[in-house]
Amino acid sequence: MNRTIVFRGMWGVLVLAWVLAAVPADAHFVWVETEATAPAGSGQPVKVYFGEYAEFLREERGGRLDSIDGVTLRVQDPKRGQADVPLTKQVNHFAGGLSSCVPGRNAVVAEQAKAPVQDLRKHDLGIVKPMFYARTYFVCLEESRINEHERDHSTPLALDLIPLTTGMNLAAGRVTPAPGGEIVVKALFNGQRLPGTQVLVHAPNGWDKELKTDAEGIVSFTPLWPGRYVLEMIHVEKTPGEFGGTAYEALRHRSTLAIQIRAERPAEQ
Repeated sequence: MNRTIVFRGMWGVLVLAWVLAAVPADAHFVWVETEATAPAGSGQPVKVYFGEYAEFLREERGGRLDSIDGVTLRVQDPKRGQADVPLTKQVNHFAGGLSSCVPGRNAVVAEQAKAPVQDLRKHDLGIVKPMFYARTYFVCLEESRINEHERDHSTPLALDLIPLTTGMNLAAGRVTPAPGGEIVVKALFNGQRLPGTQVLVHAPNGWDKELKTDAEGIVSFTPLWPGRYVLEMIHVEKTPGEFGGTAYEALRHRSTLAIQIRAERPAEQ
């Protein structure tokens, strides 16, 4: 599914306005961006965005970015140490970072559990409490080789997309998958697999692809271009409740996984 559309002239402007007006209010999600690698002992900047990745939309301070104030961020290193990272609001994202990193594969996760209840009945979604989750990884490098079969020990999110294999070789200089290599992930809710669940793949050039998890909650795709891909998934928990004095009919969980694809495959050693 390719949502990249070019509009020309006044008619095009009107059509674009109609398309944007038709987009549900809950189409936004949170995603996390970091550099793919960082030298051991160095800092690692982290950015948390809110918007629509495939539409190149990043909400700004003073606007809808303010609706996710209270987002939390943590980094879990391969030695199972966990660090909460404070965030500051910038023009179009929340910024944080580590002063130094632990060698190996580090998980970066964000959560926003305090977003206000939304009335989405005009979109046939009812009155829902949004819950946002986001995950990405970076590799902290050192001179010695890193175990390329290193397991991910990070704490799962309530709704999570976990990479099972990304074609990664975690040796120095070969830490991110390349175009043409299969990406395999597993969808989980409260630690249980999610079969038959839609996963959207957003490519860095605006191209989208719809996938569905198999009986084990697993889905795979092959990236065609270099850059950052964001995978998105929604799960509705039909449990009514109340938040901030407002009743809701269901919890609407939305989770993302950001994976970086390197520009080219390195020469075989």
